[in-house]
Amino acid sequence: MASAGEASMAAAERTDTRYFLPYDRDGLKAGLTVVADERGICGFASVASPARPDAWDCVGVTANSIYDPCFENPYAAGEMACVASPFAGEVVRFSLTAPLEREKEGAVGAGEVSSGPADPWAMPWALELANGERCQRLPAIDVVQAGQPVHYGCEGGGEIVGEADRSEPRWTVAYLEAGAVGTTLVDVVVAWS
Repeated sequence: MASAGEASMAAAERTDTRYFLPYDRDGLKAGLTVVADERGICGFASVASPARPDAWDCVGVTANSIYDPCFENPYAAGEMACVASPFAGEVVRFSLTAPLEREKEGAVGAGEVSSGPADPWAMPWALELANGERCQRLPAIDVVQAGQPVHYGCEGGGEIVGEADRSEPRWTVAYLEAGAVGTTLVDVVVAWS
């Protein structure tokens, strides 16, 4: 039987995959702050978090704005929480004016290891790196570096070049620090879906 220290070391040697879950049976979870109320329709799968069948791209009628991702409240139909980042505690409370139309399949199990190239539609919404950087999936691939798409921009101005290598339990990425002329291989500590 493994000791607590061995179990914690094994956990440190793998990427921790986490789901952003803004609701519990009582509504929005403590620690989340509603910064605006909006209403409208959610007619498309989330571009930011496409692996989640409960994540949507929504259009608000009040501000005529697009919100992505917006997560369904599993306890109250028609209620969504739209968030810009899993790292911020701010949400837009979104009320549906039309029911959701399901065309999405269920998500792949968290923590599964991929042997081939990552499906860009199954990439995590955000990544926390071992160097302390927090990176978020970009809404579009506008930049290609060394023939590789840049899927993530990071808070410190860096970016992730290409896809995460998910062939091992501890994922790695080619991280390009702002102003650097070369990438460094960095471990992915947490992957958010």
